[in-house]
Amino acid sequence: MEKRYELVLDPSDLWTVWDSKTEEPAMLGFAPLMGLTKPEASIACALLNDIDEKRTKARSGRDQSAA
Repeated sequence: MEKRYELVLDPSDLWTVWDSKTEEPAMLGFAPLMGLTKPEASIACALLNDIDEKRTKARSGRDQSAA
C-alpha cells in the first residue's frame, strides 16, 4: 500500500509533511506541518501514515462485514 504522507524538503532546508491525497501540506489539528526539522517531520509523517493505515483497514473491515 502506498503511503499517504511523505516528506518534502523545502527551499529553506526545512521539511514539510505532504498529504498526497489533498495535494497540500498535512495538518495536525489546525497546524500545517511545514518548516520542521527532519526528525520532527519524520515523526509526524510516521504517525499520520500509521493513523491513515489503521483507518483504511478499519473501513475495509466494515465494508467486508456488511457484504
